[in-house]
Amino acid sequence: MAFATGVAKRVIIAEESTFGTSPVTGGQYLRRVSSDLSLNKDSYESQEIVVSQQLRDARHGVRRPGGTFSGQISPGSFTKFWEGLLRNTFTATAPLVQNLTLDPVAGTLTGTNLLASNLKKNDGIRLTGVTGANATLLNGTNLRVSNITATVITVLDLPTGCTAGALGAGCTVTMAGKKLWTPQTGQLYKSYSIEHWFSDIAVSELFKGCRFGQTTIGMPSTGLVTFNTQVIGQDMLPGVAQQLTNPTDSTSTASLAAVNGKMTYNGVDMAMITGITLQIVPALEANPVIGSNIVPWIFMGMLRVTGTFTALFMDETLANIFVAEQEVSVSVQMTTGSAPGADFMRFSMPRVKAMSSTKSDGQMSLIQNFNFTALENVVDASSDLTTLVIQDSTVP
Repeated sequence: MAFATGVAKRVIIAEESTFGTSPVTGGQYLRRVSSDLSLNKDSYESQEIVVSQQLRDARHGVRRPGGTFSGQISPGSFTKFWEGLLRNTFTATAPLVQNLTLDPVAGTLTGTNLLASNLKKNDGIRLTGVTGANATLLNGTNLRVSNITATVITVLDLPTGCTAGALGAGCTVTMAGKKLWTPQTGQLYKSYSIEHWFSDIAVSELFKGCRFGQTTIGMPSTGLVTFNTQVIGQDMLPGVAQQLTNPTDSTSTASLAAVNGKMTYNGVDMAMITGITLQIVPALEANPVIGSNIVPWIFMGMLRVTGTFTALFMDETLANIFVAEQEVSVSVQMTTGSAPGADFMRFSMPRVKAMSSTKSDGQMSLIQNFNFTALENVVDASSDLTTLVIQDSTVP
């Protein structure tokens, strides 16, 4: 007699071209901390009062599969989750090829018609084709755009030892990987099939018509970056063989750790942040209809992004931003290691407002706690016109 084990359970995700219609092949194996999707049903009992003084009837209602998926965030591993949440597809920008001039003291790259590249504030970029004394230091190194105009790109993270001057006619500026954001129009309402394949007992549970609800991302000061997301589906189909055949392998990229990263707040790197929690909350609604035991559609409402961060109390700078109701940008870029060109993911919010500010009390370090709400950026065209941007350097 065989019993199911967690290590033999395989989780596969595949994007649906039609809501609620599962593809028969493809998808990708998922790395996971846990996935507890189950088939749930509405239930109801008779309210009749009968002579026997006992309950006569109880029935099943609409099928409501769902649960929670949890994982450790790593580049390239959960692309479908992010696209489903933000209602878009990861997109690249056109490379910029130009003989830029570097000023390492000011941290600037000077050229012409730079806005044509569609690079934005906080984008993570890499240079290739650099020649001369800066070639070894700059080619393939991760840089962050802190500001961009038609003639100047201001960057962070320039390596020590860079020298001033032209970088060469073949110098190419490329946004690393691709980025994702909720567009102002033309949102995509993606849906997914997620399979639990219990390989040691030959049992399959295929959850189709899945969309993602409230998602929490945890970025501790020490430890791995994690996320958990609510999953709501339309139906579950059982099987005795794997139903999503020939999926691609799960990724092998290293998990992100917040210690290998930087948080930029109001354009300045902050070295006293002790933790960040980000919540992405897309409103979901699944209305049943008469004559069907499954819902016909899972509706998506407004997208809301909120969060909390904590910081060592050093001065009133952060608190004064809250008091003044000042809107700032917040960007967190985390890498898989300390190498200059390590893979990374970036979570950026161009327009953030702190909604509360408190401080702890005790013998040792005092901690400030800020709750914030991210708003749609409609004021600064040098940043992406959206609420949240996710960049992944490994998305091809």
